Amino acid sequence: MPKVLLIKTSSMGDLIHTMPAITDLAAARDDIELHWLVEEGFAAIPLWHPSVRKVHCCAIRRWRSSLLKRATRDEIRALKHSLQAEQYDLVIDAQGLLKSAWMARWLPSEKHGYDRNSIREPLASRVYDVQHAISRQQTAIERNRQLLAAALGYALPAQRRFGLAVQRPADLAVAIDKPYVLLLHGTNWASKIWPLACWQELARRLSEAGLQVYLPWGSDEERARAGQIASHGAGQVLPRLSLTSLAFLLQHARLVVGSDTGLSHLAAALDTPTLGIYGSTDPALTGLVGSRVINLAATMDCAPCMKRECPKLSASEPQIPCYRTVDADRVWQALQAANWL
Repeated sequence: MPKVLLIKTSSMGDLIHTMPAITDLAAARDDIELHWLVEEGFAAIPLWHPSVRKVHCCAIRRWRSSLLKRATRDEIRALKHSLQAEQYDLVIDAQGLLKSAWMARWLPSEKHGYDRNSIREPLASRVYDVQHAISRQQTAIERNRQLLAAALGYALPAQRRFGLAVQRPADLAVAIDKPYVLLLHGTNWASKIWPLACWQELARRLSEAGLQVYLPWGSDEERARAGQIASHGAGQVLPRLSLTSLAFLLQHARLVVGSDTGLSHLAAALDTPTLGIYGSTDPALTGLVGSRVINLAATMDCAPCMKRECPKLSASEPQIPCYRTVDADRVWQALQAANWL
C-alpha cells in the first residue's frame, strides 16, 4: 500500500479547507495510506476525517522562540527521524511556505508542491521534485483539491464534500438536551469583532425564540466578552473546551453565528446552518463554504479594507462603523428568511 505524507500545518481554516481534497483522494485511491503533518495545537483536526491514518506534529510556532535551545533541537531531530522511519512513497506540501518545505526536505521521498507562480513563498518551490501550476485566483479548497489530484493522478469529482465526522469526547460535560445555538464572537483581528451590543441583542432574540445560547471562548479577553454577552440574561458561558469537544457541539448545533474565524468555517464544513459576519474581510475570498451557509458582508464603501485594525476608529467613532450595515436586525432577518429559527 503506497504511503503518502501530506504537509499542511496550520491554521484551522486552512486545515478545514483541505478536507474536501482528502475526500476526493479517498474516493479515487483507496489503496493509499495517508499521514498528515500538522502544528501541535491542531493535532485533533486531521483525525476528524476518517481517511487520515496517522498524524505527526510539529511545533514551529513554539520552536521559533527557542531555536538555539538543546531541547528544541532534540525535538526537531526526533520528529525528523520519526518521519524518515515511515519511508513515504510520496510527500505533498500543501502549505507552500519555507517552513513546510524545510520539513519536506528532510525526506528522500518524491516531493510534490506548487510551482513558483502558484505559491506564496516562491523559494519553497525549489524543494519539490515535481511542481504543479495551480492558479492562485481560485479558492483554497479548489487549490488543495487540484494539487492532490495532480500529485496522485486522479480526476476530480464534480461534487465537493468535506467528509468530516466528529465523535463525542468522553469528557464533554455540556448538555445538549434541547436545541442550541453557538455564537462565535472570538476572532484574531480586532477589525472582525462584531459590536458587543449586537451580540447581546442577537443572544436575547435567540433565547426568546426558545434556543439555548452557548458562548464558547478561547482567551481571557473572549471569556470576558462572553460574560458580557450573557450578562443580559441570554446565554451561557461554556467552560474551556478542547477543540474536539467544541467541534462536536458545532456539529450538533441548531445553528451557528460567527465572525470570520476558523470555528465558523468548521461549523460550515460540518454542514451546520452557519451565518458568517464580514466587515473588514471579503467573503469572496474567505467566505464560508458549505451546503447551508450565509455570508453577510458590510456594505460601506471602505469594506472590505482587509486591515487587522479599523483605520476609522477614533475618540468620536469608538465602534467599527462598517458594522452599522450588518447589525443584529440584519442578521436576525437573514436567519428568519432561511427558516433556521
